[in-house]
Amino acid sequence: MEAGEDPALAPASHAPADVVVIRGDCLVAAGWLEGLRAAAYAGTTVATATPLHAPEAASLDAAAAAVRAGSPPLRPRRPAPGRDCAYLRRSALELVGDFDAGFAARCVATGLAHVAAADVLVFAPGAPVAPVAPVAPVAPVASGMPGMPVAPGTDVPDPARYPPLARAASIARRRVSGLSVLVDARVLTGPVNGSQLHVLELIAALARSGEARVTALLPDDVGEHARAVLERLPEVGTELPAPRADIAHRPFQISSPADLGVLAARAERLVITHQDLISYHNPFYFPSPTAWDGYRELTRRALAAADRVLFFSAHVRDDAVAEELVEPHRAGVVPIGVDHRVTALTATPTAPPNAPTGEAMLCLGTDYRHKNRVFALRLLSELQRRHGWEGRLVLAGAHMRHGSSQAEEEGILREDAQLADAVVDLGPVSEGEKEWLLAHVALVLYPSVHEGFGLVPFEAAEHGLPCLWAAGTALSEILPDAAAGITPWDAAGAADRALALMRDDAARAANIEAVLGAGAALRWDLAAERLIKVYRDTCDEPATPSGARERRGGLMQGGFSEDAIRLVGPDGLLPRALERPLLALASHPRIATPVFRAVEAGYRASQRWRRG
Repeated sequence: MEAGEDPALAPASHAPADVVVIRGDCLVAAGWLEGLRAAAYAGTTVATATPLHAPEAASLDAAAAAVRAGSPPLRPRRPAPGRDCAYLRRSALELVGDFDAGFAARCVATGLAHVAAADVLVFAPGAPVAPVAPVAPVAPVASGMPGMPVAPGTDVPDPARYPPLARAASIARRRVSGLSVLVDARVLTGPVNGSQLHVLELIAALARSGEARVTALLPDDVGEHARAVLERLPEVGTELPAPRADIAHRPFQISSPADLGVLAARAERLVITHQDLISYHNPFYFPSPTAWDGYRELTRRALAAADRVLFFSAHVRDDAVAEELVEPHRAGVVPIGVDHRVTALTATPTAPPNAPTGEAMLCLGTDYRHKNRVFALRLLSELQRRHGWEGRLVLAGAHMRHGSSQAEEEGILREDAQLADAVVDLGPVSEGEKEWLLAHVALVLYPSVHEGFGLVPFEAAEHGLPCLWAAGTALSEILPDAAAGITPWDAAGAADRALALMRDDAARAANIEAVLGAGAALRWDLAAERLIKVYRDTCDEPATPSGARERRGGLMQGGFSEDAIRLVGPDGLLPRALERPLLALASHPRIATPVFRAVEAGYRASQRWRRG
């Protein structure tokens, strides 16, 4: 029957048949009635079944077919039957009475349920579209169902109160419109580093796949190299999707509670790639025990909030599971690619200051203690002692404020003048300087104790350079142990193998071939294919209880008070230009303490004056 027709044609007059109430201008596609009936008879307590709304009439048949073929037959509950189209079971009409303003409430009060037929689409002009309904909570309005609000003036229940219905609508939307992915690319600022290359290659690979609409969440000050790469990717959006993306992917560690709040506001689901647990295990990489505890707590809560947590290697995944940071079913491994396609460096090779001459080895990376630059010095000493080697060891990488091996390195060099004369510490180098070094050294050293992946050997092989590394942790998953060259931690044996790799063409070729062979399976297009599957599976599955809790009131609300959210939220009152100056002020206790005390005292005085 048509909604609003002659009361003489009320449902009671059609007994013993079931009834479909439908607007006269509502369009339907093939199989709609069968689908509604199947939903209505999905359980003995179902009273009504309501379809979802298609986004437009022109594609209704195709959209309905896509949803019917690709959506599971979900039957999530609704607060009431839809106003545009609904299937009413005769048993419900017989039990609670005719279809009037109180019908929906009487059904619920009696123990019956209203469900959505998540695999059925109809189109009603001017109707809200459930698959793209807003997900922010809305104020309750009168709907004949006390405490069961719908969005004002619409037929769409508040999804915050009905997560299964919101998920079913999201699945239908993706079957019609495809997957939308927001990649957190806020790391693309300042000088180029490994994390930036990873994020750019990830974005490009996802866009190449053609399986998702990709948007990059960028910082205000995008670096020059990153900007140039993104300009060559016109298919990648930089305007934030509205209303929200299906999924946000943070491809590196969460470093602030605000990171989660930003992502929660812009996507329905969250995937985090946690690259390693080195800092989680090591208090020496933090300024204080309190700072380390804070990082560990943030890591625990961030990984609990994520719908899926990914790792570059099984080594790191197993470590996270053992630490009870993530349940095994939420933890996955997706290795990154080593075939840099869009970030292939085009910087002009530039000789760094104090560039070495003659035969040289390069140890590339920061001076974090686990990078083990001290072992590189011991290896150099053995080369000098055992083989009379007269070359240079080049150290290229930033000096870290906490957890650095710099003091130990300086102590070793003070005690050995010959060793000190052979070491060139360049500190951080530009991309052009790095290219020059890789074109002029004979060997790359990578004596790291602990890695979550390990990209340096592949970078060396791409430049035709052999690399010496130690087997273990994640490196044993991606590189053959037989080619490693360092037996932990035998400096004399490593020195012998280093000399062979610099002088013996056959040994060089074998080492490079072993690395390139291992890299053949580590392709960005394969990584994108695996990620797309993870994204789809994550979106189709129910939200995790821990993630739902964090979204409602924890870190994914920013971990902030209501006042803080009003200051720094999407429409925050605090101008963005003041955020960094205030952060700089807050990070200097000697200045911040008296200033903030004065501000607080002034506020309290004003409050007393107002009350008085």
